[in-house]
Amino acid sequence: MKKSLYILGLLFVAISNSYGQSGLCDTAYWNHTYYNQRLRIYDSCYTIKGTLKVLLAPSLTGDGDYHLYIQPDSTYQWMVKFRDSSYVKHCAGIDSNGYTICTTCLNVEEICKGTITDGGSVGAAENAKCKNFNDTVYLPNTGEYVQVTGPFVYDTVHCWNELHPVSHMKLLVTGVNEINGDGLVNGLKIFPQPANGEVKFQFQHAPHAITLIKLYSIRGQQLYIYALSETNTLNVDVSTWPTGEYLYSIILKDQNKLLKSGKFSVAH
Repeated sequence: MKKSLYILGLLFVAISNSYGQSGLCDTAYWNHTYYNQRLRIYDSCYTIKGTLKVLLAPSLTGDGDYHLYIQPDSTYQWMVKFRDSSYVKHCAGIDSNGYTICTTCLNVEEICKGTITDGGSVGAAENAKCKNFNDTVYLPNTGEYVQVTGPFVYDTVHCWNELHPVSHMKLLVTGVNEINGDGLVNGLKIFPQPANGEVKFQFQHAPHAITLIKLYSIRGQQLYIYALSETNTLNVDVSTWPTGEYLYSIILKDQNKLLKSGKFSVAH
């Protein structure tokens, strides 16, 4: 989702007086958000709940940010289409069509979490803002139900509403919690076997407590750790893994309880 930001000089320099107000939002994040003047602030700090529908990684956005398309609960659905005419008149309309990725979702941005691929003056500005900054905000999995906090803004380049920059992301547990997790791994499917491009870990139902899937080499060297909650399938890209057998373990995070372990294989 490339952004041509040269037109920003034609827009405006003034930021709302609410910019920099304290509250639940960590205002230090503004120090790492590039071209702040493109963002018109509706509310300096706002919290919503919703479900992550689509996740765009920095390799697609170019600016090192994750774009999270979150479908807000009905209480917050108004935020998706809300417009202030005084802000809209500054809209350049460059990437507006990109918002059709999820027409009922609000774009939420976690900044400086990946490699910046934009070049030129834009890329230089993005790299300068992210230099020596390590974002620790939780990055949810698609399908998870979360609580998000950040400034509610209108992006005059992309012409959509956002929570940006996000400084708090909390995973919410819905339904009945897994008390001991014993029933979670019943009916677990790991396929295809052997796997070539991708291997799926599929549970009969989504875990309601954070569940870790740890993957190891056959010699027991830990390779990857994945976390699931409120989604029943994990897809792992094994297209570049060497042919052979691998180990897995499934652990209930809060109790550090091993629920199941076993083997799966990769063949090319």
